[in-house]
Amino acid sequence: MAALRMDTGPGSARDPLRILIIDDSPEDAGHYVHQLAQINRGICCHHAELGEVGARLLDEFQPDCVLLDYYLPDMTGLEFLEQYRPQVPVLVITGSAEQTVAAHVMRAGASRLLYKGGLPGGLLHEQILECVHEHALRGQLALQRQRMQAVLDSTGHGLLFARPEVAGWTVDFLNPAARELLGVQGGPLEDASSPLSAVLHLARQNRVPTNLTAKHAGRTLALECAPGADGFTVTVRDASLERRREQVDRARHRVLHRFVESRAHPEVLRDLQDLIEATLPGVRGHLLTGPHLLRWPHLGALDVRVDHSVLRSGDAPARFVPGPEGGWALPVTATDEDALLGVLVIEGPADLDVPGALQDVVGLTTLLLMHTRDQQRLQFQAWRDPLTGLPNRSVFMDQLQRELHGLPRSRSSLAVGILDLDGFKGVNDTFGHAGGDALLIEVGRRLNLAFRASDLVARVGGDEFTLLLTDWLDPGTLEADLHGRLRQVLGAPFELEGTPVPIRASLGVAVAPRQSLSPDGLLHLADRAMYRAKRAGGGLHVSTEVPLPT
Repeated sequence: MAALRMDTGPGSARDPLRILIIDDSPEDAGHYVHQLAQINRGICCHHAELGEVGARLLDEFQPDCVLLDYYLPDMTGLEFLEQYRPQVPVLVITGSAEQTVAAHVMRAGASRLLYKGGLPGGLLHEQILECVHEHALRGQLALQRQRMQAVLDSTGHGLLFARPEVAGWTVDFLNPAARELLGVQGGPLEDASSPLSAVLHLARQNRVPTNLTAKHAGRTLALECAPGADGFTVTVRDASLERRREQVDRARHRVLHRFVESRAHPEVLRDLQDLIEATLPGVRGHLLTGPHLLRWPHLGALDVRVDHSVLRSGDAPARFVPGPEGGWALPVTATDEDALLGVLVIEGPADLDVPGALQDVVGLTTLLLMHTRDQQRLQFQAWRDPLTGLPNRSVFMDQLQRELHGLPRSRSSLAVGILDLDGFKGVNDTFGHAGGDALLIEVGRRLNLAFRASDLVARVGGDEFTLLLTDWLDPGTLEADLHGRLRQVLGAPFELEGTPVPIRASLGVAVAPRQSLSPDGLLHLADRAMYRAKRAGGGLHVSTEVPLPT
């Protein structure tokens, strides 16, 4: 085993990013370490030449991410993933471009498949950061699912999910209350005469929610069965329980059921209102989130502050706010950060013990809103460049393909541009990578402001941006228009650490359908035009070439 370790330099993070490199080539491993060191010195790397040694270092080193060579002397990367199942993101690096390799390693748990050819340090560093961030978000989602499962398990009423089979029914999920009340276990449902079988058959015949009351094991059970996409959700309760408890659990079930089924947000909110009324009869309430919460006239009474469009709660307690649109305000706060997700506004008298009575409703609402927040963050991470917030290459290529598909039916043109900053390495050398990142963020912001809302500005890596300019009715005005927009972006110097820094850029443009209707063809022409602009000292070059036939 060979070990490579890059100690953190001055000013690096106190808790450096830990990378485990499993590669039988010390030269390749050293190359990766050197590339990463140029981007971020706050990285600690260990190297193993064998898969077995790498597996041992997984426990000893506890890395944040693994760079795994696909071909190792003692096993393949696929065998390593299947045998050791790392609980951290794994980037598999291979010289092969076979699609079967990509499919197999991704199914085995790899986060990315990268090819050794053309793997610059900046791209490798970005891929590592994206995978680590995505892994953290998935961990948060898994924790929320565990918490939601705990809510289901703790309810006093039974809850199960069953799906029809050729010879009967199979129970895929049931909580302890359902197991105790019905005397069933997970798996095939054997007793065809049981109340559970009866309500399932009725619901299957009618395809509507079905209620059934039946005697079972000395108890009177009330069963409610609701059809779903691929099975049936059944709630069961002891009919002798208090009426209000019955209504509360049924309303809670509806909220969870609609949320798990990814129903429209207004439907979930309506069921949440029903849950509030079931918990406190005669009391109404509604949930405020997002822009509706920001416009709520009594927000200031909760002592919250707005920080970069995020509401900070400051542990805001429940309060009674008198007057129009007032009532009890129950803050819904994320448990993992100081953020106010929403406010439950309850219409009720000031002397009512609303906060205590609705504690379970607030807890359930917190789980739902945190789950929605984390889903949105994960989706944003998948489609956005993490540094600038601009769309990434995947979004750009998808939009370009759609626009080109519809172009023959229209009378307009579209333009594809590739913009590269001139002298970006000098900015990094002078102001460090933090200065380079600040420049990229500001360039992305200015590009968004300079171009139309119908245009698409994306960052595809490093200091390279792509432009998709749609609905261009007069191609003759394109060059003059782009010169004007480039002046808006680059005319004023960029301020880095208090120093005005002039920046130049090279922009190459290709036009469809005049030159090509192929995404690869247009990008190739735009790339060649960009290099012509760069050789001419920067600025704009609109391609007049026609791509070679493929």
